[in-house]
Amino acid sequence: MDEISKCFLESVSYMFRKNLVHISHSDLVSLSIKWIKKYPWLIRTVFFDYEDDTSAYVEAYSEKKQEYILTKFNQITGDIKWQTHVVNGGYGTPIVFKNLVFCLNSFDSIAAYNKNNGKYLFNRKFDDRIRSSMNVIDGYIWFSHTSHLIALDENGKIIHDFHVPNAFLYGTVSKYQDELIIIGTKYIQDENTSNKFIWAIDKKNGNKLFEVNLGVGSIISTDTSGFWLQKGYIYASNNDKIFKISAQNGKIVWQRKVNGNVHRHTVIADSQAVYYTTLKGEFGSLKLKNGTVNWKVNIEEGIITPPTVINGSLLIIGDSSIYVVDKKEGLIYQKIPTGHSPYSAATIFRNRVFLGAGEPPINGLLFCFEFNQGVNNNLEISQDFYVGNTLNSKKLQLTIETKNNWDEAIIDPYVLSDAAEIKGQKIGNNIFVFQIPLKNTNINSWYTLSIKLKEKRQIKIVTTAIKIRRTDQLPRKVTLSNFNKIANESTPFNSGSALTQMIEEEYGKKISQEDFRDIIDYLKKTSKWKDADFQTWRLLLKRALSSPAKDLNEFIKLEDENDGHPE
Repeated sequence: MDEISKCFLESVSYMFRKNLVHISHSDLVSLSIKWIKKYPWLIRTVFFDYEDDTSAYVEAYSEKKQEYILTKFNQITGDIKWQTHVVNGGYGTPIVFKNLVFCLNSFDSIAAYNKNNGKYLFNRKFDDRIRSSMNVIDGYIWFSHTSHLIALDENGKIIHDFHVPNAFLYGTVSKYQDELIIIGTKYIQDENTSNKFIWAIDKKNGNKLFEVNLGVGSIISTDTSGFWLQKGYIYASNNDKIFKISAQNGKIVWQRKVNGNVHRHTVIADSQAVYYTTLKGEFGSLKLKNGTVNWKVNIEEGIITPPTVINGSLLIIGDSSIYVVDKKEGLIYQKIPTGHSPYSAATIFRNRVFLGAGEPPINGLLFCFEFNQGVNNNLEISQDFYVGNTLNSKKLQLTIETKNNWDEAIIDPYVLSDAAEIKGQKIGNNIFVFQIPLKNTNINSWYTLSIKLKEKRQIKIVTTAIKIRRTDQLPRKVTLSNFNKIANESTPFNSGSALTQMIEEEYGKKISQEDFRDIIDYLKKTSKWKDADFQTWRLLLKRALSSPAKDLNEFIKLEDENDGHPE
């Protein structure tokens, strides 16, 4: 292990950032797919137990069941060891500490599970929402909620509760010497703005050592939000700027503007450079000393995951794929279709890389890659191409050529087609052609499809990425004239019901605001969800709108017939 990796492990003991960098030499690496597992979930960031080389963990969201699932799986095979339900996974990556798995629960709680069998052990509830990943520092679990920085012991007992006035904390917590470094926003009354800040807090008594105002900014809570701490410097971002800040005194060493919003997820660094990705699809490398640009590259779609460093290479998740890049020059030399990863990152453990992707929320793919020294695109699909990939087309034809001779190739086209699995027509020994009817609801985007290759008793899952393109340019502005009308609410608490009533009437369904509100209240009550108030318009409303019922009695009757009562 080199000097930078040793320093990094000292400052980031258990948090997900530890798994975004692996440096044992400076050579380029290539990825090969070890296995792919399909799940009907949105798959988040994979995390690890540093006392167990054989297992890994991941949280996922099931849109169909409207619940979160915590899963322990075998790293070698991907097979599930156990699963358990979590009320809500929150915004932050969980951790494994000693014999427990700690994860966010019900938006305002930390839940603990037995890592050996997934059994629920206890829940520690707080009064406010938690938007922080957890870290283990000096034997305690540290995280933040609203304006509080909290330390728990392994039994869930509060050891420290430090208050940061007027702050809303999120993202990551790190230790530097006797300081705790945190990030969040704070309301500036004189300017009537909410600004992004970095704070250094005394680990013993919670006193503020310094704060750094990064300018007007917003709360960004994802599983990979935060900052990077390395060799006495903090690398943080706000809007379209990246900052290097002294962890000794909070002095800003340099700042660099980049193309696009860069603060949804952390930037990362090694001993050579700072690496970033933006929502406008730019990724690049900056000099550590002064922030000048080494190189930058733009891809087609926006990037919503942090980069990952493996030796001399950089992993970038974008364009429905994982790109492998020479980190010194910014040259892309490998591309593997993976799908979209809105709440995941490519995390490393030993010689493996894990990524939650696919086409969420109901067509998730969990990937395990192995990385090997050198440049070698040793992938099963040696060539693929397609025609008919426009929004006006009724059918797409996809052709793949495989490295090995397979008996069958079966594609799952669900993300862009109403068809079930489609068997490819084999031409020669290694070529398969698929005729895929297209949905009329596709959009201008990349889609990743999984393909099952069969040969006697052997089965292998591979992927291919398809870009559906728009050929007719959309107008810059359009008015939905059907809904360009006033909706009057019957009571001050029926604004949502008023809008729903207006939309339903446009499509021929008559329902009163009071009846619709009764259905929503019934769903909230019977769901037994602790976060039902938060879920009302995101999840419950969708369920209510999908029912043809015009009042509560009809709704309950239809739910009974369809066995649709919430558990």
